[in-house]
Amino acid sequence: MKKILSLTTALALLLTLSVGCNTNQEPDTADISESATTLADTQPEQTSTETEEGQKTYRIGFANASVSNSWRVKMRDMLLEEVERRGNIELIETDAQDDAALMNSNIESMLQQDLDAILITPCVEDAVNPGIEMAYATGIPVILFDRHASTSDFTHFVGYSDRQNGVDTAKLMIQALTEKNGEPKGNIIALDTIAGSSTDTLIKEGWDEVFSQYPDVKIVARQYTDFEVSKGKTFMEDCLTRFGPGEIDGFISQDGGVTLGAFDAIEEAGRGDEGLVCTNADGINGVVKLIKEGKVYGITQFPCRCSVDALSVAVDVLEGRSPSTKDVYLPSVVVDINNVDEYLIPDGDDFDWTL
Repeated sequence: MKKILSLTTALALLLTLSVGCNTNQEPDTADISESATTLADTQPEQTSTETEEGQKTYRIGFANASVSNSWRVKMRDMLLEEVERRGNIELIETDAQDDAALMNSNIESMLQQDLDAILITPCVEDAVNPGIEMAYATGIPVILFDRHASTSDFTHFVGYSDRQNGVDTAKLMIQALTEKNGEPKGNIIALDTIAGSSTDTLIKEGWDEVFSQYPDVKIVARQYTDFEVSKGKTFMEDCLTRFGPGEIDGFISQDGGVTLGAFDAIEEAGRGDEGLVCTNADGINGVVKLIKEGKVYGITQFPCRCSVDALSVAVDVLEGRSPSTKDVYLPSVVVDINNVDEYLIPDGDDFDWTL
């Protein structure tokens, strides 16, 4: 059975997890136990109705950044499954297709539909602030999850620390390079995601925190891939042309699909036997398989079920059970050869998400 972090576990950890006033400022990775900010004393007015059985029903909006990659598809699927399971939620959702202007427009339109609460995954940090602030001004709970925004006008953020994931994947890379070269040194390629997104910004902050301590570890090439497998493969093909055997030691990636594309390029170039090391900041089944095969050193997980946790927090706020902290952070999940079997789906598709 795969390890799945429940909201109950999350809430039990709240007293020891760090919180910031603005969600683009994640907990300090050196001290994730700073005191947390509490919610405002007032609760928003509820517009819910009741079923025949007396159970309250809620109309909850979901302003989704996009369904542009397999993680986001699975995240949405898990949210819809949870809505169906609960049976007392009407979900009104929109897809911004990673366009900030469209997301602001979507939020404005949803606010005309008497929502009880709204879930928002910002497509970028800053440009969606107007929509988030507009929603917050109405008095309904505004729950951000997955990605961050630079405004403080929201009720809660629910999710995992991209920055900590960056730190952990960089530490894995240092370990891999040390095993490969006898000391922490080497030239690596970085596969980034979407320019301006909090995910990209914060993961890179985590990488920089670690790599700055090792001057002999150098990122010799990097590229935004927009979570697209083909872009990861094409860029790796270009890098293999630029750098001959022995000139690069590995690569660090922010996306599992992009990592699989990069490995396709390596194999097709006939360079699969060079022992290039890889660490990855999220984990689809195909990458977990590569850990089992010894081709990927380790990954961190950013669980798709954060959408379910966000919905649970929204309902808790509506029912007077607000978390005691503004930002609800869950600890990173690190997968390597020592625990890979807990996350591997042996007969599963490469693009299945394992958590």
